[in-house]
Amino acid sequence: MSNSPHSRAEVEQNVTGDLSDAARALMERRLAGLAAPAQEAPALRPERPPLAPGQRRLWFIHQLSRDSLAYNVPTAYRLRGRLDAEALDRAVRHVVRRHEVLRTCYPADEDGEPFQRVLEADTADGRTLVVRHDLGSVPDPVAEALRLAGEEADHRFSLDSEGPLRVWLARLGQDDHVLGIVVHHIAFDRESLAILATEISAAYRAETAAEKPGLPPIEVQYADFAAWQRGLTDTAEYDRALGFWRDTLRSLAHVLELPADHERPKEPTYEAGEAAIRIEAETADRLRALSAERGASLFMTCLAAFQGLLSRYTGVPDLAVGCPVNGRVKVAYEGLIGFFADSLPIGVRLGDDPPFRSMVDRAREALLSAHAHQSVPFDRIVRELSPLRDISRNPLVQVWFDLDAGGTGTATDLLDLPGVSAEYFAEGRVRTRFDAEMHLGDRADGTITGRLLYARDLFEVATAESFCEHYTNFLTAVAADPELRLSRVPIFSARQLSTLLDDWSAGGD
Repeated sequence: MSNSPHSRAEVEQNVTGDLSDAARALMERRLAGLAAPAQEAPALRPERPPLAPGQRRLWFIHQLSRDSLAYNVPTAYRLRGRLDAEALDRAVRHVVRRHEVLRTCYPADEDGEPFQRVLEADTADGRTLVVRHDLGSVPDPVAEALRLAGEEADHRFSLDSEGPLRVWLARLGQDDHVLGIVVHHIAFDRESLAILATEISAAYRAETAAEKPGLPPIEVQYADFAAWQRGLTDTAEYDRALGFWRDTLRSLAHVLELPADHERPKEPTYEAGEAAIRIEAETADRLRALSAERGASLFMTCLAAFQGLLSRYTGVPDLAVGCPVNGRVKVAYEGLIGFFADSLPIGVRLGDDPPFRSMVDRAREALLSAHAHQSVPFDRIVRELSPLRDISRNPLVQVWFDLDAGGTGTATDLLDLPGVSAEYFAEGRVRTRFDAEMHLGDRADGTITGRLLYARDLFEVATAESFCEHYTNFLTAVAADPELRLSRVPIFSARQLSTLLDDWSAGGD
């Protein structure tokens, strides 16, 4: 793929598909023996490789708030069965050797500019390997494992000297373990979890069979991607893409204030709560049919409803919502672990009170155009628009939306170890860098389910649950009648209206 923005046809094909499983699908094909095309040779790497633009933003945020845990990515698995701990340790070592980003630290040079320093695979500190804990003799091993998971999730990484990965294994009893992984976001994204789980599983299977892991060779490393991405800034295509974002976002609201229960703190804690959401199959089927009619994806249709509800909540007609984009735009990058994810500010203008059909069309056009200009990192867009810098809120977009066409909106990628069953081991740490995040999944049973993550600094659980109910009501109404104009879409259920009327009546007595 060239360095230029994607063609319209490429973007339409990708955006309407399931981007979230791209890394897993590629790895499965390659592990099955289907060789990927030959990769271009990476350019000569400088002595002090620069950070990718997104990494650089996270690095400076880390310097400003070293006590913040907002960018820790913790995952834990309950493993039941005959586990070979030594083979697991060797498997993790093998994956860490393969991916330099898992053993990279980020010191600053004499001018305070960060650069990448790769630690040697076998001489890096032990925190990149599996640290073991035997909890078999404690009164409540599960409770102790939960405590340990929380403690590890709260680890404060020293990015200038420490690798970004911590792995631990707790033995709860005979054939019962918890494997925990904590990675700093500077080296990791959602696609990386699928790659990490796939590679650890493959390496473990080989180790237990006394074979050499058959993982395909890695042609380039994350540092090569970072250098490539930074090189895009010198192209005419990049300048045109930057102009697109400047023109598109200049007149949109850069601050979106949802009605909150608490005053916004000067420095957020990033602690999040979560509220469940479920769209029944009948409504979901109507939304899929509407999407097909408008030449849109289900993502676009649900995004349009989300934008409409936000506009109704805030009274702001022109706003932007953050959506994810996978920066693995070359085959060479698809099997890499690293921080490739970026944010696309998807703008919408609703001041003319459009019918929902038109809102879907606008969401489709906005999302396709944004993907066609994704070569400009979010941090550069922020600097171009120069909104008022405020560490209490995310710049440009304070609300996030995502829909995974292949999942539930809550599931993680599980390990696949021979003789061992794996399930997610919840440790109770939920964080968000936004005021609110909507994560949905298109289920095989026809429903749409997911969760709303919300900043506990701002909202109570009842407020978040009401938001989810209003969003469900919005989708149900527009699925039944796509000609409804935004102002006429009912968001209150009969029960909520009855409660409101009762409250008003009581207040008048």
